[in-house]
Amino acid sequence: MRGSAFSLAVAVLLAISVRSAPAAPPINNDDCLACHSDPGLKSGAGKSVAVDPEKFKGSIHGQADIACVDCHTDLKTIKDFPHPEKLRSVDCSGCHEKETQVLRASVHGAATIAKDGMAVGCKDCHGTHDIRAKDDFESRTFAINLPETCLGCHRDKVRNERGGAFVALYEKSAHYRALEKSGLTLSANCSNCHGAHDIKGVKDAASKVSRKAIIKTCGQCHVGIQRDYLEGVHGKDYVKGVKDVPVCTDCHSEHDIRSPLDLESKVYTTKVAAVCSRCHDDMALARQYGFLPNRMKTYAESYHGTASKFGEIRVANCASCHGFHDIRDPADPKSSIYPANLPKTCGRCHPGATKHFAEGKIHNVMEPTADIRDKSSHIVKTVYIVVISAIIGVFLLFIAADLFRRAVRRKTHG
Repeated sequence: MRGSAFSLAVAVLLAISVRSAPAAPPINNDDCLACHSDPGLKSGAGKSVAVDPEKFKGSIHGQADIACVDCHTDLKTIKDFPHPEKLRSVDCSGCHEKETQVLRASVHGAATIAKDGMAVGCKDCHGTHDIRAKDDFESRTFAINLPETCLGCHRDKVRNERGGAFVALYEKSAHYRALEKSGLTLSANCSNCHGAHDIKGVKDAASKVSRKAIIKTCGQCHVGIQRDYLEGVHGKDYVKGVKDVPVCTDCHSEHDIRSPLDLESKVYTTKVAAVCSRCHDDMALARQYGFLPNRMKTYAESYHGTASKFGEIRVANCASCHGFHDIRDPADPKSSIYPANLPKTCGRCHPGATKHFAEGKIHNVMEPTADIRDKSSHIVKTVYIVVISAIIGVFLLFIAADLFRRAVRRKTHG
């Protein structure tokens, strides 16, 4: 009995001593940096595992006093150091649950789930120990820095139908020039058009750059242009869901959007007609939607078209007469080619243009029609061609006769 009482007393004393013993102090950042602040510290595989204390302190996590073990959670239970080399991947969803869920539903999340070699995680865009707020000049997602962050993968690594060079065209665009060269952070960057965590494939109806959404996306910055477009014939068909109607990217391209004053722009003054004719010279589209075809051919045969072909930039093109984004039906009183508005439209280039000056058709076919004005235009054009051809023929005959006379004289006087 005495033995049992003694054993019980010893057990109670041991329990009390264990419970009263001081708990092991939690691991703090200084403990981790004691090793990881060494710039030369590498893993067994030769990968650097160094952490710059100053960069971490300046990061958004460092400023919020986030501990290393808050992210590297499996180190919370480690008592012996150095710790095992292989640790669990950091899971950002513990704090950023909403963003993580959105990312998983994006094209980046799909690539990660498919494990096709292009897995994309938070650190690929935001960094690791040097993460900064998106409005911080040094952040990888700051407006000016974001294109280079995205191009880090999309320039060379991403496998898509058009390749990395297609995305890299952004570096030649008006948007990039305003952003990189002028520091205009309001200029469109990758996330403005594609989104941030919720990026979808271009063929996905939920994508910000799908045909269904592209007008609204571009309209975030180009509000006035969006309004004009929606009031025009193209915009009205777009609202109805017509799949063949042109949208922003059909005329201006996607990444390689340039100023209309840029010689390489798809809408440079001498190239506008070619852009419009992709649809307006398409016989199938003309039959389906009831518009007149052969617009490029008839424009090219006009004075305007001929001058444009030879590089004259002051001559009228499609947009000069029909408008740019607010193209309207010719029967619309607000249309720039409505009969009552033609003197004003023509007067932009031809000051003092009258109603009769504007009666001639630009898109006139070679054959005369029943319309007396078309017949007159055809006759004038035919006479013009005959007279010019005759004058040129006479000059050529005169030059040939002169050359013949000179040759005979040299032969005679040897």
